[in-house]
Amino acid sequence: MKIIATIFLVLILALLIYLASLGLFNRINLEEKDMGPFTVVYENHTGPYRETSAIQDKIYYKLLNEEQIETYKGFGIYYDNPKKVAKEELRSEVGSILETKDYAKTEALKTKGYKIKTIEKQKSLVAKFPLKNQFSIMLGVIKVYPAMEKYIAENDYQQTPALEIYDIPNQQIIYIFEIKK
Repeated sequence: MKIIATIFLVLILALLIYLASLGLFNRINLEEKDMGPFTVVYENHTGPYRETSAIQDKIYYKLLNEEQIETYKGFGIYYDNPKKVAKEELRSEVGSILETKDYAKTEALKTKGYKIKTIEKQKSLVAKFPLKNQFSIMLGVIKVYPAMEKYIAENDYQQTPALEIYDIPNQQIIYIFEIKK
């Protein structure tokens, strides 16, 4: 019986350590600062937000393999609150953020059918969360959004679409809400 209890305890401890490495116990630090501009290659999506990572991958690999453009940050603009809108009706724009060195290629990309736009510099509410895998993305949603929504309400800001940047080199998700009174 002691062996089973010990194994169970070790498994629980290992799970807690794993969840801690994903950021479960991290404190969410919020700051107001200017973010942008970002030039993005994207597609529109209507449907469950969980489907957006496949679109990001598709755009990343198409840019890499067909255009020889490597990007290091994915993004999603999520327009609707999934607590208030049916998952089939959730609207988003998702894709890749171009590196500055590739800005000169935007016109050529547009002629090939890519959707490109610039997200202008804006005063924003910003939080960061570790990016280790898909599970850390889910944990980030669970931890970060309530903190940001509370801050927005306490400061009488308008709710704006959420911008998430998946910064692969720095292994972090950057959550951004434009600040509007």
